[in-house]
Amino acid sequence: MTKIYLEDEFLRVWEKIKNNENFALLRYGDGERAIMTGRSVKAQEGWVSPDYVSELGNALLSTLNVLEDNFIYGISCPCCDRSAYYWYSTRIKSKNRTFANIFVNRNYKKFIENFEKLNRDAVVIGNFRGENSKIGNLNVLKYYSVPDDCFQFWKNEAPAFIESIKKDFSDKNNLLYVVSAGPMSEPIIYELYKNNPNNCYIDFGSSIDKYIHKKQTRPYENPDNKYAKRNCVMPNPRITDFDVSVVLTLYKRPENLEIQLKAINNQTLKPKEILLFQDKPASGDEVMLPEEIYKKFDNVKKAASNIGVWGRFDFARQSKSQYVCLFDDDTIPGSQWLENCFDCMQKQEGLYGTIGILMKKPQDYPFKNYIRIGWSAPCKKSVKVDFLGHSWFLKKEWLDCMFYDTEKLQAYKYAGEDMTLSAKVKMLCNINTFVPPHPLKNQELWGSLNKYAVQLGTNKAAVSLNSDNLTLMNKAMKDLLKMGFKPLIFSDKKYVENVYLKSRFAELLTKYIPVKSLRHSLRMTLKELFFRY
Repeated sequence: MTKIYLEDEFLRVWEKIKNNENFALLRYGDGERAIMTGRSVKAQEGWVSPDYVSELGNALLSTLNVLEDNFIYGISCPCCDRSAYYWYSTRIKSKNRTFANIFVNRNYKKFIENFEKLNRDAVVIGNFRGENSKIGNLNVLKYYSVPDDCFQFWKNEAPAFIESIKKDFSDKNNLLYVVSAGPMSEPIIYELYKNNPNNCYIDFGSSIDKYIHKKQTRPYENPDNKYAKRNCVMPNPRITDFDVSVVLTLYKRPENLEIQLKAINNQTLKPKEILLFQDKPASGDEVMLPEEIYKKFDNVKKAASNIGVWGRFDFARQSKSQYVCLFDDDTIPGSQWLENCFDCMQKQEGLYGTIGILMKKPQDYPFKNYIRIGWSAPCKKSVKVDFLGHSWFLKKEWLDCMFYDTEKLQAYKYAGEDMTLSAKVKMLCNINTFVPPHPLKNQELWGSLNKYAVQLGTNKAAVSLNSDNLTLMNKAMKDLLKMGFKPLIFSDKKYVENVYLKSRFAELLTKYIPVKSLRHSLRMTLKELFFRY
């Protein structure tokens, strides 16, 4: 994977400024994301975003769809804010992206040196404290002041404010617009660019605070600070593919579907499409949803007869993305689940999922001699396992593996699909199976939120709780072993026994502690300690 670096991007963009090119550079960070998602945060400047999507939030959202070549988006980098990086990368349509911190961190000293050399006509839009200040060596034609409270200003005064700028300079071209108006900078630039693209519009943000506030406002301004030495990096946005398709399943539990949909739409890595596979019940009435629910999916497949647990995987082969993530109907992921899987996939190709099964005696599964790792046993790092349950994230092309020479296993209908997927991907493509990090203190990275996993997973409609299906699982495992499947116990016995013993040891320790709250606390602490692989 090719990458871009902060220092190189500064040189690229500054060359455009130095050559008097006309373009727009908008920069988005976590504050802007909070405003767009209705999350309340307090900024260093003093403003507090409300816990709903405000008028400023909607204005920011409207700026994300420009595709012109001279319109550049600066976004958070994965090394500084991974979640924001994925959020912006999958919501901004343009591939013309760079670093939000392009003028700061390691570039700040170089930025100031170059900014001082600019000697051109400029329009400045900044905090009221900078009015009448000298801004570098620019010839400031006019300074437009904005207050600290960006939300009230945007709601009550922004339209007239922007119109006044258009009125004053609409017929002027080749000007430099120096903008430092907090989260209002992006919609201000957006409106001015739409009115006249023949100027250079730059959100300089805090990089020009020394002129506006006349004091140090950020740590990176101190050359000895760690941020002043940071040279950030991100995958080349012009060639990186973030497309992920999500497949949900509807069988007998429609009450879970809207909860799942909300969780999927709230992902930091926004899926390219959301598909629904609806299986027909073997007995009883078919579930019927209101038409407005079906319209929330990009594609819906309703089985004409009962297909069982294999049908959704076959349907997933119709998805349009390089990657696909399938969910059981009782699995509600944290908001960073797709981000978590995608990021792990970039570091090490593998099949990733929510609950990992590691077997000591595969022939006994699912009755005994196995452990589960994931939401039920948190892990700080990715853990290699035999197969997965509840959710599966993989390359779409690997789905073909589970349907190659598996007719006998498919005949079980209600079992074997999960273990077959991992077994065949390993046997045919040499791809291992992993549980990505499930850190104890951040459930947003989990494949299944704990509050739902226990409640929904023990519902009477759960396929895994049917005793006949447990027998089918055992038969499927024995068939796979005969077909050549080699669980990890056969290749790395020491690893499996080590994980197995630690898990059982934690359970024994907590079993005999009488105080319930202490028992829970100790159990969680031990599990966090034991699963640091």
